[in-house]
Amino acid sequence: MSDRLLRVNAYTTLDLADIRARGHDFDVNTLGVVNVTAPRKNPDHVTLQVEIDHTTVEMLPAHADEVTLSASEARTIADDLHSYADRVENAQSSGSDDA
Repeated sequence: MSDRLLRVNAYTTLDLADIRARGHDFDVNTLGVVNVTAPRKNPDHVTLQVEIDHTTVEMLPAHADEVTLSASEARTIADDLHSYADRVENAQSSGSDDA
């Protein structure tokens, strides 16, 4: 992904994630970067960053979206991620198509 805005290195959370870009006039599955970080000194928030490979979505300029979360908000998202990950793993291990 050229023209990347987010720094990608060994510490990047997901440097190659499947991402869906959706708008009124487009719906594209592409690759991108997902990263979670916090300031190194005196951390007071968690940042969730997402950058879509804009080269596959012509009408989308290069950009990175960021969400600033409190520790509590980050834990709420983490809890939901764990819960849904368990649900997906259970469905895959049982061969179930239940949603």
